[in-house]
Amino acid sequence: MEENNAKQFISVSYELLINQDGETVCVEEATEKEPFSFVTGMGFTFDAFEKQFLTLKKGDKFNFTLTSEETNGPRDEEFVFDVDKSIFFVNGQFQADEIYAGNIVPLIDAEGNRVQALVVEVKKDKVTLDLNNPLAGKDLHFVGKLLEKHDATEEEIKQFMPASCCGKGECCCSDKQSCEGKDNKECGCCCAE
Repeated sequence: MEENNAKQFISVSYELLINQDGETVCVEEATEKEPFSFVTGMGFTFDAFEKQFLTLKKGDKFNFTLTSEETNGPRDEEFVFDVDKSIFFVNGQFQADEIYAGNIVPLIDAEGNRVQALVVEVKKDKVTLDLNNPLAGKDLHFVGKLLEKHDATEEEIKQFMPASCCGKGECCCSDKQSCEGKDNKECGCCCAE
């Protein structure tokens, strides 16, 4: 695991721009009052995004583009499929107020992972879902300002640590014993390097 003093606390304001149907569209914004903050090396954001700030100083402006391969990957049509409409019935009623074209719905996959699905179409007996990230296949253009950059404190590192990790930057087993020296999968740990 990376040494704590090597981790950086980064805070930025930015506009995230994409090309949509030939036009540049802002799809996300982090303001100076409500910035996007993270600690490097914690898996909180894309590695390629983090690398953009290695040589910048507090107050520097930035303007860069990350390819879809560096971020959400390509769009995969295998992630668009039909499911039986019946899975969206509660007490014998189809949940039309939640399951309609354009809505994002939370689902749980076969492994118990939570995923977000876009409802593409509601048919007579089927619902077409799209599990692609909405920005899959899109290059992401970031324009903004580096508001803060410093060595991360222990408190900042804890703030960005997955909930099932110990407070010292180490993974924990369900019985709160350190996983050090153990196979992380065997131990059920969350933050294996």
